[in-house]
Amino acid sequence: MSIILLILLIDLHLASTGPVDHWSVGNIIISKPDIRFRVDIYSPTTSGSYPVLIFLPGLAGLVPSTFYTSLVTAIAEQDVILVGISKIENIKPEKMSIHIADFLAWAMKPNDGITRLFSEHKQVREVHANLERLAFLTHSSAAHSLGQYMNSTCGPIKLIIMMNPVDGIDPFGIVQDFITHPPTPLPFRTPALVISAGLDSVPVGQKSPACAPNNISNDRWYRSLYGPTFLINITDYGHADNLDEPYHEASKIMCKPCTGSLCHFAQYKFDEATLITSFIRAIFNRDLRQLKTIQNPQSAVQSHVSNKYDLHGYDYTSGGPGGFCTHD
Repeated sequence: MSIILLILLIDLHLASTGPVDHWSVGNIIISKPDIRFRVDIYSPTTSGSYPVLIFLPGLAGLVPSTFYTSLVTAIAEQDVILVGISKIENIKPEKMSIHIADFLAWAMKPNDGITRLFSEHKQVREVHANLERLAFLTHSSAAHSLGQYMNSTCGPIKLIIMMNPVDGIDPFGIVQDFITHPPTPLPFRTPALVISAGLDSVPVGQKSPACAPNNISNDRWYRSLYGPTFLINITDYGHADNLDEPYHEASKIMCKPCTGSLCHFAQYKFDEATLITSFIRAIFNRDLRQLKTIQNPQSAVQSHVSNKYDLHGYDYTSGGPGGFCTHD
């Protein structure tokens, strides 16, 4: 994506309506003046307990969650609390992985963190953010930052979902900074869903790289993850087609989009949200019906998909082990 265009659009906001409430908390200071996060929360408002999905958006958190409003609102409408974090000042992946650790440590504090944010916001005071069911979602190169963090510790994370994950720092592959080296496994085991797009590896022009070249994205992660791992490819769409306008239009400078009569972007984002929430319920609730949705996703979505999965020896005949993360 074009960093300049994204920065120019950074202060535009999209509002959510209906049974979901969205509020922003700007510049949360975790421990030092230089460790600041913008936090955007999308939550159901009906009384109850809900799993929590931390979302680190594209460009290792440079892109705020409000650029994905349709997608993240659909996730919350399907009964998952989404907490989007972004770090505008520094997008170096290794630095961001340290900030992930700082943020998660703060977020889990029983009298502070996410619990306090919910207790202070009147629209969701009857909503319980269940931090025992905490998942992590990334888009694009944010996967590298999450991988850096999880190479050291699982922390409170019980499952991960990676949309269009890219390893390394640049799409040209000039900077050889990779954490995945398939078939060598990464040093953690957790339920994982990789959602790729059919046009991820297609460049916009002959002289520009794709936003997610095959050799550093998607399947590279799938072949490096050795927990129960699922990959779903949404065939007709591009790397940044889950963004809302006007950010989606800006992304077309760098990322190949879906074109023609096949493209129904609202449906695509709803389908992606459905896959994400179905995976969360399948794992946390040990729900075999939802697991079948992930194993046979075409039955649950309108967008054309292909898929594969490898349980890596984990037994899901009676629901599986639930959310977990172990470290070598």
